Amino acid sequence: MDRKEHVHIISAGENIHTAYPAIFRTLPTITRTYVLADSTIFEQSSNPDIEKERLAVRNAVTAVKEISTSLAIPFSRETVFTPAYPSIRIILTKIHREYIGARFTFDLSGGSKALCMALLSFAPWLGGEVYSAFDEKTSRNVPLPERSVRSMLENPNYQMILALLLRTNRKDPAAGLHEWTSREYIYKQLWTFYVPSRTKKAKTGDPPVQPVHYKRGRKPAAELTHGTLSTLMRTLEGAGLVLERVSEETKREKSYQITDSGEIAFRFFANPATNTLVQTMLQRA
Repeated sequence: MDRKEHVHIISAGENIHTAYPAIFRTLPTITRTYVLADSTIFEQSSNPDIEKERLAVRNAVTAVKEISTSLAIPFSRETVFTPAYPSIRIILTKIHREYIGARFTFDLSGGSKALCMALLSFAPWLGGEVYSAFDEKTSRNVPLPERSVRSMLENPNYQMILALLLRTNRKDPAAGLHEWTSREYIYKQLWTFYVPSRTKKAKTGDPPVQPVHYKRGRKPAAELTHGTLSTLMRTLEGAGLVLERVSEETKREKSYQITDSGEIAFRFFANPATNTLVQTMLQRA
């Protein structure tokens, strides 16, 4: 049996070249190493003190690469641009898709506050384990809450709903919020793609179930009911992936908005083989 991939991700700081070999006593199974560094580290500064700090970080990154090479562990350096949060989301999404099923660990002992905070916020979505030396010499594990979103997103109906919300919830950059999508629109769009929850779960290696497109007037064998849609939306809302709003005028019409957690969950756990819309939305940054 092939050895399970163990991806170790490090936030770039001036002492990572000493922390890296030490972490192998705790994590001897590392098979790949990524160092994420702020873009400013690779810029020249006229301020000698700032340039000295940046040079120390650059040298530390080079040293980690040399250590990885000596241990025959593949090494990659990724540059994080401002703002750090969306930049890291793109980087980690790519890494996660390349190594699905891998063990992910993070060492956040160095680097800027923005870099470390963004990595810490994404670690739970990868099921990652976080380590940090804090003010000590040895890295210690940082406890994180568990998430069950990964298993929930195996249901293609949740993937489709989140993809619909991402497509229609255009984001307001100023407010940092998404717009709202009507329940009726979600129902009409999901109808022909709906997969009954009692459908046999696909086994590893099975080809993905292809959605069937129906002509007007025809119904799928297992029709999507409004009650079923209500259950799906309540589950997504309960997991913090969507928000629900009731019309103030009618007190009946509902609309939905995807949350930041919903977008992250979709980008990490949705399967591009589900359908073309899911694939298209995954390809967007």
